Amino acid sequence: MSGSGEMLDLFERGFQGLEDKARECGDKFNAGVHHINDWRFVLGPAMLAIRPALDTIRDGLEKLFRLIRTAVEHHMPVVSLIVQSFNWIEDVQAPVNGLTHQKTTTFLANYWEGPAASAYAERVTAQNDAISAVSTKADGVSKWLMDIAKYNIEYMTELAKMATGFIGALVTAAIEGATVVGIPFAVKDLAGAIGTLVTQSLDNLVGIAKRFAEALSKVRDIMSMMTDGKLPERGWPQAVSG
Repeated sequence: MSGSGEMLDLFERGFQGLEDKARECGDKFNAGVHHINDWRFVLGPAMLAIRPALDTIRDGLEKLFRLIRTAVEHHMPVVSLIVQSFNWIEDVQAPVNGLTHQKTTTFLANYWEGPAASAYAERVTAQNDAISAVSTKADGVSKWLMDIAKYNIEYMTELAKMATGFIGALVTAAIEGATVVGIPFAVKDLAGAIGTLVTQSLDNLVGIAKRFAEALSKVRDIMSMMTDGKLPERGWPQAVSG
């Protein structure tokens, strides 16, 4: 990723139109139900098989709607997370790199001798070790933040695929335009397609959620980074002590 803009674009691409897709799914399903109700007396005993299939379809749609509702409610916090992740890289991690004390031939301390030279060498070593430790920690935090942002994007992308798959199944079945003879078969096929979509999509979403939860659990590792012998008493080693 070159920056937060590119990552946000991937996230928004998955999020964009989710509510519209949910509305389209609901409209097509309702149109199909109304069409079936118009012919319910002609369908007669076939309604006994149609109703359970409609319940399966409705249940799948409700699961999709709940997932989309949750995604919409948590949209802005995820956007903020992605932005702050890159802010961390640009404002914390990058500036830390390259802070180590570099010795040059013109550096005055090169000409020090005796206790002053020893004290300086000791202080510089401690400071450089601390800078190295902080740089490593900053990199670890950065990777942790990026992993969480990445899993959010994967989740949103998979949810968008699920919604698109539902629309495709509803369009293919076209219950709202089916003949009386074709209605039972269209409903049966749609119920099967929706059932498969729900199973596959939820399996994928659960897998992503598990990786996300695993990343979140590493917050303990992040907290433990604060403990380091190179940062005495969680502070910066002083170059001068009185």
